[in-house]
Formats: sequence, structure tokens, C-alpha cells
Amino acid sequence: MSIDAAITLTVLVVVLGVLISERVPPAITILGGTVALLVSGVIDAGEAFAGFSNSAPLTVAALYVLAAAAGRTRVLEAIVARVSRPGRSRGEPTERGALARLVFPTATASAFLNNTPIVAMVI
Repeated sequence: MSIDAAITLTVLVVVLGVLISERVPPAITILGGTVALLVSGVIDAGEAFAGFSNSAPLTVAALYVLAAAAGRTRVLEAIVARVSRPGRSRGEPTERGALARLVFPTATASAFLNNTPIVAMVI
């Protein structure tokens, strides 16, 4: 095993241990692991910052902003109340009706939007 592999394995074990202990926020833990690999010379600056050029973390970050805004304005409460209302078939609620009220708007939105925010909103 090379020295770079040993350093990487050590940093990985320490990062996992800190994440499991939940004593330090995850973002700081991951940043600390990346800085440790950068300072030790295992990765260069281009590799350290390569994750910031990916659109997936930026999309998730934007979803947090939108979720906070939707939570504060309560704009989705009426929609959720309407979708989650029990359906009636001969006077009794049906699972099929509830599933249809959830699946059809989700499938329609999924046809035009990225699936990641759709899944986050449905959850």
C-alpha cells in the first residue's frame, strides 16, 4: 500500500468516525477531510474543488432554499390538503384514489421538471 493510499484510508476512517459520533456538523467534517487530503498532497486543488462544479449539490442547495420559503409562506398547505384528502368509493376511502391523487400530479410535474426536486416535494 502506498503512502497516499494509507493517508486516504486514515482520513476516511476519521471522517466516518466523526460523522457517526455527530459531534461536528457533516459539512465541516467533509471539508476537514478534503483539506487534510489537500494539505498532505494526496489531491491537488483542482481535485479538491471539482465537486463544486457538479450541478447536483447546487440543485440540492437550491431545494433547501425553496423548501424553507415554501414552509414559511405555507403556500403548499392547500395543495397538500387537497391531495392527501381521502377518496370515496361507495362512501369508503380507497387507497387507489389516494395513490392516483399523488401519482398523477407527480408524473405531470416530472415530465417538465427535474426529478430531484419533484421527489423532494413529494416526500
